Amino acid sequence: MRTQNRKRAWIVLSILVCAASAAWAQLNTGSIAGTVKDPSGAVVPGAKVTVTDTGKHFTYTSVTDSNGIYSVRSLPPSTYTVRVDAPGFAPLERPNVVLEVSANINIDASLQVATTGETVTVSEAGSSQLQTEDAAVGETVNRTYVNNLPLITRGVFDLAYLAPGVSEAPGQAYGNNGNSVNNNFVSDGSRNAQSDILLDGISTTNYDQNSGWVDPLYTPSVEAIQEFRVQQTNFSAEYGFTGGTVINAVTRSGTNQYHGELYDFIRNNDFNANGFFNNKNGVGTPSYHQNDFGFTFGGPIKKDKIFFFGDYEGTYVVSPTSETLGLPDAAERTGNFGELCTRAGGTFNSAGVCSNLAGQIYDPYSNLVQVNGQAYR
Repeated sequence: MRTQNRKRAWIVLSILVCAASAAWAQLNTGSIAGTVKDPSGAVVPGAKVTVTDTGKHFTYTSVTDSNGIYSVRSLPPSTYTVRVDAPGFAPLERPNVVLEVSANINIDASLQVATTGETVTVSEAGSSQLQTEDAAVGETVNRTYVNNLPLITRGVFDLAYLAPGVSEAPGQAYGNNGNSVNNNFVSDGSRNAQSDILLDGISTTNYDQNSGWVDPLYTPSVEAIQEFRVQQTNFSAEYGFTGGTVINAVTRSGTNQYHGELYDFIRNNDFNANGFFNNKNGVGTPSYHQNDFGFTFGGPIKKDKIFFFGDYEGTYVVSPTSETLGLPDAAERTGNFGELCTRAGGTFNSAGVCSNLAGQIYDPYSNLVQVNGQAYR
């Protein structure tokens, strides 16, 4: 009986695991689809299409239907090689197919009659990668932009300004500094701070009922982001929660090669330029020191199977500020606090009781009442 219960428990656990795997977020993944034809233009049913991740060597397969159409879905953003095999035809390879976050691209294949040992390779220059599967409008900011463009705030979503129609909210700060938020921009005329930010397909924003703003709860390091897409109009029904723009970001991942970096972005008086009016009035450069430092490291745990990637970021800022403090004068340092009473317009008796309660000091652990019996402290 106990053995049967254990078997049932394992069966239930297996079902739950399988069901959970189907519920993973798919908002950041894309697809590659197309039609396979022979030299005469007729469709080729039953052709095997293999899509291989160049960095991780993961493979995804599909078979063309009776209309010669194939579709490989739920592909993470990466660079792929598409290979088509069909009996009687030479294998065809299409390398360097770049699939951006949430993109759906069309890769058609025209097969040639087979000759011994021949493989047809289609270069990128000979065929364009068109996204014809949907009408979504947006701008993708890839790792090249993230690496090379200057970011004074070190906020990766500042790069959203590269998308057409995105501008800073009037009279409001933007970026990671101060009280600003990372979606505090206007996109295509929408209200600021309304955009949803997805990280690996999961929303990281929260709707604030008091302000009506959509506040990001987490902002990843610049060095942890592989790419992101600013999706502005005509995006599909799976993007809910917001009436404005969607920022769909993907974090970096390990590959079959170990890779990492160390960085330290420095701002200080040696590098900072002085302001125009400071120079005009003979005022020196204000003192300011900031270090944004960290590292990333990723690689294989088991090649072609399991990978890891991690990052750390720290910020060190030194900037002089002024503060106003209240300090006791000479009389108060000797125990005479009578000036507090007279400054409040009152007088005090020999017992040290001030006629104006606003000027009275007292032992916070004692309790006194007025003539009418009402406690006043």
